[in-house]
Amino acid sequence: MRISVALLGLALGGCAVSHYTYNPPAVPVPTAYKNTAPVDSLGRGRAEVPAPVAADTARPRQLAQAPALPAWWAIFNDTTLTRLETQAASLNFTTRAAVVRIDQARAQLRVAEALRAPVVALAPSVYNTQLSALRPVQSSVIPAVAVQQNQFYVPLNVNYEVDLWGRLRRGAQAARATEQASEADEQAVRLSVSGDVGNAYFSLRGLDAELLVLDSARQARRYNVQLTNARFQAGVDNEIGVRRAQTELATVEASAIELRRQRAGLVASLATLTGKPASSFVLPSLAPDSVSYQSALPLADHAPAPASAVPPLLVPLPSIPATLPASLLARRPDLRRQERLLSAADLRADQARLNRLPTLLLNGFIGPQAKSLGELPKVGNALTYYVGGGVNIPLFDGGRLRGAEQLARAQGREQEANYQGAALTAYQEVETALANVRAAEAQLAAQQRALTAARLAGRLTLERYRRGLSDYFAVVDADRQTLDAARLVVQTQTTQLRAAVALVRALGGGWQQ
Repeated sequence: MRISVALLGLALGGCAVSHYTYNPPAVPVPTAYKNTAPVDSLGRGRAEVPAPVAADTARPRQLAQAPALPAWWAIFNDTTLTRLETQAASLNFTTRAAVVRIDQARAQLRVAEALRAPVVALAPSVYNTQLSALRPVQSSVIPAVAVQQNQFYVPLNVNYEVDLWGRLRRGAQAARATEQASEADEQAVRLSVSGDVGNAYFSLRGLDAELLVLDSARQARRYNVQLTNARFQAGVDNEIGVRRAQTELATVEASAIELRRQRAGLVASLATLTGKPASSFVLPSLAPDSVSYQSALPLADHAPAPASAVPPLLVPLPSIPATLPASLLARRPDLRRQERLLSAADLRADQARLNRLPTLLLNGFIGPQAKSLGELPKVGNALTYYVGGGVNIPLFDGGRLRGAEQLARAQGREQEANYQGAALTAYQEVETALANVRAAEAQLAAQQRALTAARLAGRLTLERYRRGLSDYFAVVDADRQTLDAARLVVQTQTTQLRAAVALVRALGGGWQQ
């Protein structure tokens, strides 16, 4: 009866000592994004008013399994981008390494869970021993003689640690949280790789569009060389105009060479992102006559005609609605990873606390033992066994266990600070990306107006030059302004698309609910 009462008291005490509650930290969550509204022609948005902050709604949702990364690139409706993203998702080696890290975490989880189970091992052994004839004996009447002995032993060993306080259970729970963090890390890597593919692709298409602008400018400069040379041969103009026209043509050609160099680097980068050797990867550029800020080379006595302002090869920006910031903590895989790492650190800190408590170990063996191999089947007479157990009570270790607990708790506080800082950084990235998108919209509209005015000024200046009302320096200045405005239109639209990709990454894979 006393033993039963003692065991009941020990069990109740163990339940009280092993009680554990995980409370993830709360972070300030604004109720709305600040930079969602469009800006005016000067880049000014609505008056900045700090959004109310709610901390209770910021507690992260604990997910048993990380949701799949959405195919966010579909919103751009670009088949080439979709093909590249699909290849990167399956062939990128950074992503493959992240998948292998999940396998490692799952293996560690199996190891941690196995520590809670008994260890059963069959350990057959055979040996020969001899007792010395010179060994001490109790009676001098009977002299000692050398004794040889053969022994065959087939024991089944069993060892088991009773998880009184839940110490082993904490280790398994920490390993599971680490495994979930690895799954979230894999999703974060996929999101990062897909964002890198999107950035590289839109940068490359922006260079393609800019090369088409330069190709059109090259044709216009060739026309100017022909025009100034004809006027010089006719004695209407001097040689300076011819040389300036040749200078402008060579400058445009040099700019095109630089852009093609940059394009080659982006193609090589896309090859690596899609898991292919750069030497075997090709992404063709667009036809040089599909887009231009002026038409193709005109007839000898006509000036170039205007063309569309924005190259159609750069896809339009999708509509970007506002989303609730509170959903960001559950959607961003890097924040899910950080929260799971925090949970694992908190569990390990509690495990370190339980390490300071006594441990109960049970062990034993059973199996036949005989002097010859043929006698082993005689289980009735040859059977030997042992059943026992023991308690290990830490009394003095120089503060090792206490220091280990303090270290684990400090590591948990570090993970908590990392999580809270990562959450604030996430909102910073969203607001920055939204501001970049809205500013690029207004900047693109202004650049298009500037391009329209520059084209008109260029046509008027060229016509005045042909009539002898101005020198060629005015034509050079007008052409430069037109070319700069056309290139800025392309560059701004590229910046706008890259900002949209950054917003996708900041929102954890898109803005769809």
